[in-house]
Amino acid sequence: MRFITLISLGLLVACSSGYKSPAALYKTDTDLFPPTLDRFPHCRSYGCKIIDVAKLENHEQLHIKSIFANNETPEHERKNISEAIGLIEQIIGQKIGTDKDVAGTYVQLGHMQHDCIDESTNTTTYLILLNQMQLLKFHKPNILTSRPPILSGRLGPHRTAVIIDTKTKIKYAVDSWFHDNGHNAEIIDLDTWRWGWHP
Repeated sequence: MRFITLISLGLLVACSSGYKSPAALYKTDTDLFPPTLDRFPHCRSYGCKIIDVAKLENHEQLHIKSIFANNETPEHERKNISEAIGLIEQIIGQKIGTDKDVAGTYVQLGHMQHDCIDESTNTTTYLILLNQMQLLKFHKPNILTSRPPILSGRLGPHRTAVIIDTKTKIKYAVDSWFHDNGHNAEIIDLDTWRWGWHP
């Protein structure tokens, strides 16, 4: 089953602070539905132009959970989140056909490619799923945010998924756009990311 929608440029505005409920993590100008392990949206084709419906099987969930076996500190958890995002990308990429997605935007063209809107939206979905699986002890998914071209260091604006440390309230960018499909996501404090950080 596949849903097709156009995402407005309003997706690229900066977001408000503070933790939001999962239903509020997506912008209101999208047709994305609330994700569950049995049914969640997957964006592709630049700006969520195409939205597929995906799911995680029980054995796939067990594989993801195994990553969090050592999850005793916020630092451990961020490392685990990074690895889990890469693993979920691999799982979903093989099912949908986005396993050949390459880093960046318009480096390679096609409906199976992702831009930063697709990547940040999908990563937010995956963070919500990790939270639903009760794997996050020290962080919660936060609302998407972006940086303008003058800070992005590239030709256009850039957007990322975000987590927030529930104790310190420090926000971290969770950015999977910099690498090919299935690579561990980059996690960096949001203030550093906003000022043009690149790996």
